[in-house]
Amino acid sequence: MSNPRAWSLLAVDGARQYGGNTGYQDDPSQVYRYDSFVANHQQVAKDDVVIIRSPSGVLGVAQITGIELGKGEKERQRCPICGVSDIKRRTTIEPPWVCRNRHEFSEPVRETVTVDTFAAHYGETFRSAPPGLTLDRLAAAVVRPNDQMSIKEIDLARIEPWLRDDPDCNALVKKFVIGIDIDTVSTATNDDPPHSVIEARRRVLRELNQRRGQAKFRNRLIARYGAACQISRCAFPGLVEAAHIRPYAETNDNGAHNGLLLRSDLHTLFDLDLLAIDPSTLTVKLHPDVCAAGYEAFAGTPLFLNGTSGPDLAALSDRWESFLLRQAPEDASSQSVPVAIPV
Repeated sequence: MSNPRAWSLLAVDGARQYGGNTGYQDDPSQVYRYDSFVANHQQVAKDDVVIIRSPSGVLGVAQITGIELGKGEKERQRCPICGVSDIKRRTTIEPPWVCRNRHEFSEPVRETVTVDTFAAHYGETFRSAPPGLTLDRLAAAVVRPNDQMSIKEIDLARIEPWLRDDPDCNALVKKFVIGIDIDTVSTATNDDPPHSVIEARRRVLRELNQRRGQAKFRNRLIARYGAACQISRCAFPGLVEAAHIRPYAETNDNGAHNGLLLRSDLHTLFDLDLLAIDPSTLTVKLHPDVCAAGYEAFAGTPLFLNGTSGPDLAALSDRWESFLLRQAPEDASSQSVPVAIPV
């Protein structure tokens, strides 16, 4: 999955100066040029959604179709007093230059440096910004606000209502939603945008991620047993989940010995004590209702151990007892035989 991100890009027709750098040449409807001195230059990628802004308004919305890499030289300007490059030219105050340390000066020190150059192309996808998308609304969507950054990451969900009013921009939103990667969805917050298809997608992925199990716990199980269900051998990543044998809420145990890799539906049956692993044989046992529902093929299936000693037998025994309690009385009485646990 590409897992696209969204960015607000400051562009000005002609040359622009930023943070002591000069020489950017922008064509806002076609390409955005930047270099290795610009913050976030390594983060912007193909398929990311970009909102092009100028100092006076939002110009357009696009999706990056490719990034051209190169080398170049540029003029770098520094404060003559402290040497920092974070400087700004003022138009109404003398002396005209000031640095972040508040040193004022008439002219900066100028030097030529070699830089990596980047040209993000998006011309064929560029659309004029919808009327409701203002600079203030765009600024409110910035993830880590910083007035001195020309490339700012934004949460696209926060400007989604204005994008969805335009059919072309709405199409970009839909493509963005499809590309969201389950492994990168962050924890929900109280101020998540309501009525957002992006946030709705994130919510679903958060639930799936929680269901799959904590990443470190799941990775431990995959390292031990391989990346497939230990019963069905299903290897599709989106369906294979990390199941605790003894519930984590009771034990805080995320060790590989306390887990199984199970297909999502088998995980549900295991959590409901409708499926269990017989600790004496390490084979699958099913509740009669589950067999009747079409799962009988899994009855008696040996648990895949990948050449290891397998999970903790004491933990399996605890779950086995819970499973037996779910059986019909006659079944429970015939199966509730004490299990000898190897020491």
